[in-house]
Amino acid sequence: MDNGVNESSSSPANGTGDLKALFSSVRAGSPIPSEVVSKAQSLCFRYLSGSWKSTPADRFSMRQLTGGMSNLLFLVELCESIQLKNSEPRRAVLRIHCQSDNEQLLTESVVFSILSERKLGPRLLGVFPGGRFEEYLPSRPLQCQEISQPRFISKIAPKLAQVHSLDIPLRKHPRMINRMRGWIEKWSSLESSKHGIEMKLTLSKVDPSKYPSHLSLENLNAEVAFVERFLATIHSPVVFSHNDLSEGNILLMEKGDADDTDELVLIDFEYCDFNYRGFDLGNHLCEYGLDYESNKHPYYLVHHDKL
Repeated sequence: MDNGVNESSSSPANGTGDLKALFSSVRAGSPIPSEVVSKAQSLCFRYLSGSWKSTPADRFSMRQLTGGMSNLLFLVELCESIQLKNSEPRRAVLRIHCQSDNEQLLTESVVFSILSERKLGPRLLGVFPGGRFEEYLPSRPLQCQEISQPRFISKIAPKLAQVHSLDIPLRKHPRMINRMRGWIEKWSSLESSKHGIEMKLTLSKVDPSKYPSHLSLENLNAEVAFVERFLATIHSPVVFSHNDLSEGNILLMEKGDADDTDELVLIDFEYCDFNYRGFDLGNHLCEYGLDYESNKHPYYLVHHDKL
């Protein structure tokens, strides 16, 4: 059967940047461009195989998924009338990487594979330069107001503890301080660092006397030095950490319709690493008051009653 996809054209784009640029052309609420659909189908043809290799274009569907803050996510699906040949999935998540840090991207890919094998996350269905295919889990991400509810706290805590107990083959020394210094160094090469950045707090209710009028390299270096000294005194255990446990990275499975049947899955480990255990806990608690669903600048809300 002719599905309109040539195997010779089913390889990924020439570079991961090409793939990112192509899929970044998709706009929320607008039809997905035909060239994006064609590329997605060719990737399915090559990496999912089975019925995906013979399905005509009019029996293939694709839509963008919400919830990805560092990657582009799409649901690709075969029409229900298509008979599956082997163990290939009828639907899958297509993830296009947007991260430019190759070391962190490699780390995340290794961790995803391990979690997949241990059945602690979605199954890995295929990997290609610039992205991968993952098992589609019928679910929805939690909302900001939900993660602080006892109903979900009692489920999130043991999931995070399970992550902290994992022995992952990565460097065991925290790199948080070095990362912060690396970001400061990058900023130091920009013109804006010479004059600092004016501090304008429009959402956070902080006494102006408590923060500088301008953010400078000196301010940031002093803050990092303070954090480093503080960490040396608290002896927080170093564990494998998620490092980005916001509501969008916690999925509630569709069958979780009652309090006693909630099933949660932690996803998106692109910032994972060995880190001080307190960071994961503190970062997650901060997420109680940060709502990323706003469609107006700066595209998030601060709920002070939750902080």
